[in-house]
Amino acid sequence: MFEGIALTDRGALAVGACIYLSAFLFGLISLQLRKHYSRTIVLGLIAGGFALQTVGLNLRGIHVGGCPLGNSFELTQFIGWSVVLLYLIIGPIFRLRLLGFFCAGLATLLSAVSLMIPSWDQAYPINPAGGNPWVELHAALAIFSYGFFAMVALVSIMFLIQQHGLKKKQTGSIYHYLPSIQQLDQMGYRLILAGVLCLTAALAFGAVFYAENKELVPVFKLTVTCLVWIGYSSVAILRQQRKLVTRRHALSAIALFAFALLSLWPIQSASSQQDAPTTAPRQE
Repeated sequence: MFEGIALTDRGALAVGACIYLSAFLFGLISLQLRKHYSRTIVLGLIAGGFALQTVGLNLRGIHVGGCPLGNSFELTQFIGWSVVLLYLIIGPIFRLRLLGFFCAGLATLLSAVSLMIPSWDQAYPINPAGGNPWVELHAALAIFSYGFFAMVALVSIMFLIQQHGLKKKQTGSIYHYLPSIQQLDQMGYRLILAGVLCLTAALAFGAVFYAENKELVPVFKLTVTCLVWIGYSSVAILRQQRKLVTRRHALSAIALFAFALLSLWPIQSASSQQDAPTTAPRQE
């Protein structure tokens, strides 16, 4: 764990997680009591949590001298931050009802899990690229693409819930506030395209560094990242050709995100093992 800044950055991230939780609980209680669900209140709470999480990540970034993506704790926090940022951008524009509720739930889960597992926040070796801008850009874009994929998974869950409600002819409670399945289906497709474009750009920038420093890039990390890209690209193409639609498209998006998320930890482990012999821990 990073000594000296633990209380500052982790404290800000913890408060941010609590605010996310309050947004989720507000939405949950409103739905359970069948009271008016206020998107304005949920949006305000999420924005407050995002502000605190941004402060925490900035403090960590200042300490490590770059984008804070060096261990599992930082990766998980950054994915949660990306999801919330996307919601704050597209939420008010497309006005997808309950998207904030689901986004707050995911942000709470990611933040809480990362904060509750101390072993994830270990000191890590200095980047062997020495702050190479191509590597920094590659890493930031790659993780940000996971934010898109997380949003696709949330929209897919909403789609499956709404589809279940229509089949069972249920219109009350949560079903009343969910967008139409047509709107959710289109949004999921657009988000997955954006995520694939973002990950493609990340791989392109990473290739610039890889071409001259092949020995510094773990083969396992490269392989898994390419598998994630192939998986999402295939789903996007099949969806465009109408060969993978509605329920199957939603389930594929959720399964792919689970794979992408679970792959981050072995990828990080592989990177740490390769870097450890040649670099020194990033500590002050």
